[in-house]
Amino acid sequence: MQRIPSPSLEPLIDSSQNTTSVQSWDQLRKEARTLEGEIENKLAVLTKIGQSTGLDNTGQEAEAEDLLKKLQAVITGMGDFLDRPSATPTNPSMIHLLSRHKDILYDYTKEFRRVKSNIKQARDKANLMNQVQDEIRTFNSGNRDNADYYLTERNRIESSHRMTDMVLEQAYATRQDVSRQGRIMHGVNQRVGGIVNRIPGINNIISRINTRRKRDTLIMAGVVSTCSILIILYWLRT
Repeated sequence: MQRIPSPSLEPLIDSSQNTTSVQSWDQLRKEARTLEGEIENKLAVLTKIGQSTGLDNTGQEAEAEDLLKKLQAVITGMGDFLDRPSATPTNPSMIHLLSRHKDILYDYTKEFRRVKSNIKQARDKANLMNQVQDEIRTFNSGNRDNADYYLTERNRIESSHRMTDMVLEQAYATRQDVSRQGRIMHGVNQRVGGIVNRIPGINNIISRINTRRKRDTLIMAGVVSTCSILIILYWLRT
């Protein structure tokens, strides 16, 4: 026999179903608020990272994006809940609350994109600055090497100039000595010439002395030659 439900039980069943529906809505709303709080904290951390590139942002952006996806899923679930025919009849406050959560999700998504863009710009700027500093250090290092090379070459050139100056000074000193000796010899010749001119007949005396010296030289040469011939003849006979 088929059992016909009692009319007095129908309100209890409907009441139980309504209670379950309200609890599901409350759970979705509570989860949405929790996610919104976590997203707000995460955006604050990302904003601080964007202001200081020295902080570690490993996984922060991925976590924020994952929270936004979860909030989107919860809001979609809230919309599906209101669209179900078996759900509790919707009221303006529920629709307004859903619209409010959508606006918050839109604002958080927009803020996340802005903060993410700022972090990327700050990271790119830091990388560019590091690259520029590396290039400057490399350029300065090359300039220091070139400066050392040019300084060494300059020292060599200056040393060569100093040696050249020393040689020139010695040459000038030698030239001055030769000139001084030449002047001295010229003065001696002038004095001798003056003495010769002052003493009459001195030229004749000098000529006689030279003639006698030549004659003595010839006599000595003849004597030496004669002695040599006699010695040779003596050796030949013996």
